[in-house]
Amino acid sequence: MSYNANKINNTEPQATGAYTVTSGATAVISFGQGESDLYANSGQTLMTAGASFFFYDTAPVNTIEGATVNSGWINSVTLPAGKYQITWQSHVVFSATGVCGVGLFDGTTQVSTPMQIGDVESSIGAAFLNITSTKIFTFKITQSTNVASVASQLNTPAEHGYIFILKVK
Repeated sequence: MSYNANKINNTEPQATGAYTVTSGATAVISFGQGESDLYANSGQTLMTAGASFFFYDTAPVNTIEGATVNSGWINSVTLPAGKYQITWQSHVVFSATGVCGVGLFDGTTQVSTPMQIGDVESSIGAAFLNITSTKIFTFKITQSTNVASVASQLNTPAEHGYIFILKVK
């Protein structure tokens, strides 16, 4: 018989085989559920390097105490001191074969590996932050080749964009 042979985090199962798990709640921001809205409604007018990039969600999840993320079209998030793992992805419409990069910025300093969208490859953007005070982080276009106009984007960024922020203890 192998009673109590299996342990999870050094916790043995009860006689019924059930485990009692005690852990802290995970603090996250989850933004972007595939909703439709025209990118032209974001207020953005350019799809060029240096321009803000916007994501869309009418009911984002935010369980990070002290963090601020609005609903609707956003290009920034406010995070309190702490450690964070952040990923994001979106899609854009191109006028010809091209590429679009979107990075995370602290003011004018890029603090991430930007996401890359293109005909040949796509990747998520990623950042690991260890901040000592509350800061506002923004998303900006880092590279833009043959990206179609804001009006031509239609619902694409809204339907395919997401941001996921995990507070790391």
